[in-house]
Amino acid sequence: MHSLFEFLLASSIALAFHFGLHLEKEAYTVFGVGLLLALSVSLIMNKLQQIEGRFEKLFLTAHPLDSLMAQLHEPGIAAKGRSFMDMTERVLKMLSEGAVPLTEGEYYYEASQSLSACKKVVRAVNSVEIADWVGKVQKQNYYRNQVLAHRAGVSIRRIFVLRPSDLSNAEIVMTLQHQVQDGIDVRIAMWDDLHLSGAEQVEMPVNFVLFDEGALILRNPLFGIYYGKKISAGGEIARYKRIYEILEQHARLPEDLLPKEGDEAVNARADPMRV
Repeated sequence: MHSLFEFLLASSIALAFHFGLHLEKEAYTVFGVGLLLALSVSLIMNKLQQIEGRFEKLFLTAHPLDSLMAQLHEPGIAAKGRSFMDMTERVLKMLSEGAVPLTEGEYYYEASQSLSACKKVVRAVNSVEIADWVGKVQKQNYYRNQVLAHRAGVSIRRIFVLRPSDLSNAEIVMTLQHQVQDGIDVRIAMWDDLHLSGAEQVEMPVNFVLFDEGALILRNPLFGIYYGKKISAGGEIARYKRIYEILEQHARLPEDLLPKEGDEAVNARADPMRV
């Protein structure tokens, strides 16, 4: 297209020189120069296209995911592909920051492994899925391991972050009271207290466990199949340790908030997770 435009332009100028100005020699010169210019541009553009094609092949060879994405033409499929690409990018970014994403099974496995290696103290915060301690088998086994670790001399400290309505939920109340009975150092922080105090650096909901001064297991809604992540970076561990300390400042003793042991709501059903 460029070559045709330059050829026509050169021809027009040559005709103008020939018939308009009656400069035949100059007309032939302009036409010849224009013809050579058009040919040169055509050859250069063809060479550039060949180079571009080679670079594209090299790029797609070095980036197979982009090559596969380029083959997705149907809009719905392409959108799904971009979603997976975004998830992969976030996972790789997480790994580069020293965090390992975990499925639900991996989450409780890693938590149990970290608990086994723990010598002094476990500090945990629970603000979601509080009552399912009586439901999930993995969580029940993990809890039993905590009780055994406590009996072996490890301090187990847990802060539950509750809303006022949770205090009338029989399953939640029963879960907290049985943990107290099993020797877990339970504290309760109320959402309203945290909200009114404007507790800095605390993002809700938050579920995490600190094992001694080492591993941090964090439960958060990530993406896809991932349930949480394990973090070994010192900066993140220090940040969550500070979050725990802030929550601890807002926490109360269970006996100040929970119904008494004889209340009907607490005895509504037996506890299936007792050790």
